Amino acid sequence: MNNTIFPQAALPTGTPTDDSTPTTLDKRIVGERNRTDVLTWLARFGWLTNRMVAALVWSDAAQAQAMARRTLKALTDDKLVIARAMPKGTVYVLSAKGARLLTEQTGMEAEGGNALALGNPVHRAASNWYLIRAVQQGLGVVTEHEIATERGPCRVLKGKQADGMVIADNGRCVWLECENSQKSRPERHKTVALVQECIGGERQVELAPGLWLARLALVATNEQALRWMAASFQDAHRMGRLTDSQVAEVDVCLLPISESLVPGDAIDGNLYWDVLLPASS
Repeated sequence: MNNTIFPQAALPTGTPTDDSTPTTLDKRIVGERNRTDVLTWLARFGWLTNRMVAALVWSDAAQAQAMARRTLKALTDDKLVIARAMPKGTVYVLSAKGARLLTEQTGMEAEGGNALALGNPVHRAASNWYLIRAVQQGLGVVTEHEIATERGPCRVLKGKQADGMVIADNGRCVWLECENSQKSRPERHKTVALVQECIGGERQVELAPGLWLARLALVATNEQALRWMAASFQDAHRMGRLTDSQVAEVDVCLLPISESLVPGDAIDGNLYWDVLLPASS
């Protein structure tokens, strides 16, 4: 495989809709909508970098990072957003004031992130960037933060907690599993068991009304982490615990993340066709 789309603000009566020069009122409406979008994405993801905000709100703009930087500074000056220092860079979270404003404006459940545990930043960044790509493709997403705070369709399935979900219009859901280090054998076996018991069978697992678990995506920030997970799937496949069709429902993505949480070029593939099958030849 290789969102929630926010509705456009209604134009007031009399606002030009042709190619005429935008008025000050037009710019103000767009600016307020962008501010609300930034607050909304921060509420959904928990924390974001400037680059992530730019990719979500200004994905097609030539000066996306500059626009994100200006908006985040203005929101920080207004005490709606808090900048939190990371070892190599800065991330942004909602303030309590920003959360209250967002709830008042949109009715969306939101909480301030001043005391939010940032966890493993590289792991979370891998999830964030993978989901951001899906948003840019017009797909729905459930973030790792939403799942961890029980605002997703399901928190735990077969002993596993998703690192995010990608949802197509037909309700088919991709379960995201991110890796940035070697996991223990029991933890790798849990991921394999999730596919064995819940994916590729005759009856799909319903995560929520109208939402069905269809695929799993393994996203690794380095080749070694991906090799360890692939080896566990290969063992299960060789022993007959996973069918060809089940392994073919697992996507893989090598997505390098720098210490400053900037993504490298992603390499996408399929676990069966691009990893297991060539290895057995």
